[in-house]
Amino acid sequence: MGPLPQMYARGLAVDQLPDDADYADGILETMRCHNKSLPLWSLHRARLERSGMLDKACLGDIEQSTLKLAAGCRWPEAIARLRMGIVSGRKFWDLTLRPLDMGSEWQLGVRLFPCSTSLPIGGNSNQGSKTLLRNRYNTAKAELPVGQFLDGLMLDSAGRVIESLRCNILARYGREWVTPALHRCGVHGVMRQWLLGQIHWKERDMDLTELCEADELALCNSVRGVLPVVEVIGYKNWSVGSETRRLQKLILDKLW
Repeated sequence: MGPLPQMYARGLAVDQLPDDADYADGILETMRCHNKSLPLWSLHRARLERSGMLDKACLGDIEQSTLKLAAGCRWPEAIARLRMGIVSGRKFWDLTLRPLDMGSEWQLGVRLFPCSTSLPIGGNSNQGSKTLLRNRYNTAKAELPVGQFLDGLMLDSAGRVIESLRCNILARYGREWVTPALHRCGVHGVMRQWLLGQIHWKERDMDLTELCEADELALCNSVRGVLPVVEVIGYKNWSVGSETRRLQKLILDKLW
C-alpha cells in the first residue's frame, strides 16, 4: 500500500471525501504540485473563472486555501486534485494531494488507441472546463486493450480528432506544431495554454488520417508535461522526435 493522500474539505483536513458522483455540476482542476508550489496556478485559476461557476469571493477563498495547503505538501512532486460543485444541496470544494509517479512514459512514449466512443459536439462557445461528468471518458477507457503506456484517442461525433483521455494533442508538421481545434468540445488544457505562450503553433481541425501524417506526435497535460506518442495503434508508429524532447526540456527549465 502506498502513502495515504492528504485530503481537505473546504481547507480542513479530513479522512474521507465525497465520490465524484456525489457532486452536482462538479468541475475539476488536476494540477502538479512542485516543491510545495503550483507553478501553473494562474492558468488553472483563469480556467475556473471562465467556467462561470464561482463568484469572485469564493474563488479567492479557494485560491488562498489551495496555495497554503500546497505549501504543506509532504512530497516534492505531487498531484493536486481540486474539485468544486454542489454536494447535498450546498456549495462544496475539496483538495487531494498524492505523490506523483512519473513512470516511464516521459522517456519511452505513449501508445494511442482510437476509441469508438466519441465526444458530442456542442456549439462554438466551449469553455473547455474539466467536469466531473466522466461517463463518456470512462466508457472509452473500457475499450483500451491490455498493455502498458496506453491512452485513448478521442474523436468528436463528426470524426475530428479532439484529445486523449487525459491529455491534449500536439502534432508537428515540418517546423510547425498544430493542435486540434477545441471550440466545439474538449478540455482546454492548462499545459496546452502555457505552451501557446512559449512556441509558435496553430489550432485547426484534423481527422485521424491527417493526424497520422505528422512528423512527430505528442501529448501534454499540466501534471506530466509533454509525453511523446510512439504509436497510434493500427495506423502508424513514430520514434521519439527531437522537437518533442525540446518541449520537454523547455518545461523542465521553466516550470519544474
